[in-house]
Amino acid sequence: MTAPTPALSVDAIGAALAAATPGLDEDGRRLAAAVLRLLSAGEPVSVPTAAAAAGMPASRAGRLLRSWPGVFWDDRDLVAGFWGLALARMPHRIRRAGADLHAWCAWDPLFLAQVIGGLQVATADPVSGEAINYRIASNGAITAASHPHSVLSFLRPGQPRDDEVMTTFCHYVWHFTDPATAQRWTAAHPGTFVLSLDDAAELARRHGARAFGVPSA
Repeated sequence: MTAPTPALSVDAIGAALAAATPGLDEDGRRLAAAVLRLLSAGEPVSVPTAAAAAGMPASRAGRLLRSWPGVFWDDRDLVAGFWGLALARMPHRIRRAGADLHAWCAWDPLFLAQVIGGLQVATADPVSGEAINYRIASNGAITAASHPHSVLSFLRPGQPRDDEVMTTFCHYVWHFTDPATAQRWTAAHPGTFVLSLDDAAELARRHGARAFGVPSA
């Protein structure tokens, strides 16, 4: 069974994602990638450590990080969650080099792997509760998929969004075992649609290049 073709093109969805992403210069992209790579070790990240990894003064790194939405700080003023990657427990579990991590939404592992390296992903269909597992390599290749015909839900461009990305975007992006359960879920959630895994992966490749400077595969 093949996933239904979404009414929106990948170009249209990608343009909406680009508009919702902070515009970054080369320094910004380098810092964002550095924070994700450091955080993937499973420990919160300090501003000086991130700055050193990005090759910039700590004062500039601190200003950038505090100006960006979607940066979560712990009580020690360390970064504990950043742009799709979290140390706190969430429904979408990822494992990287022995570290147990979590993604904010079902789409995030598809671009995170490009930045931090290959991942083992475990999530669940929110309708059936059935577990979904797969591996994703740093080049975006998906293997060992428990459900080869799985799909994602996604938010249509034009839906209200703000800096609270968790509630205005992530809560609408889930992984489903097949199009049937996805269609049941999207029918009950206006403003969402079913996105094929191939299209989700292509969007992730574009996002990785745009936001983190990852070379396109």
